[in-house]
Amino acid sequence: MAKFEAEMQEIDINDTILIVVGSDIKPEEKDRPLAYWLQKKINESAGSGKNPFRKSIVISDALYNSDKIIQACPTISIGGPGVNAIANEWIKTLPVYICEDNQYYIQYDTNSQKKRVSIWGMDQQTTSGALNIFVESGLLREYLKSVWN
Repeated sequence: MAKFEAEMQEIDINDTILIVVGSDIKPEEKDRPLAYWLQKKINESAGSGKNPFRKSIVISDALYNSDKIIQACPTISIGGPGVNAIANEWIKTLPVYICEDNQYYIQYDTNSQKKRVSIWGMDQQTTSGALNIFVESGLLREYLKSVWN
């Protein structure tokens, strides 16, 4: 518990972006590597600057659900509603921004104060494709700008 408390002191609910993956074996194996790739993109972005809190942290949906304080952080969920409890919750409320042949989804409310994005596909390949589109299309840059304005 002490280790988690020490990590919490390194989080700013306005600047630290959480990347949430499911906590079962498949999402840990398939989605967590995608989350680490996105984390690297975010942490290397020009917007992070010298602010130590402008970074991203990869966590599980179980941890996210167990802590109300970190739920205030800007959050990107990776993995579908069948493997990620956060995606399952947000599927009902977060608007679909991009959907391609019902194979992958990027849910993102650009007008919301809650900086939330859900990226998922029908399998690891389509989830990876949706994540690439999120980054390459400039949506990640737009998201970071909205968080770190």
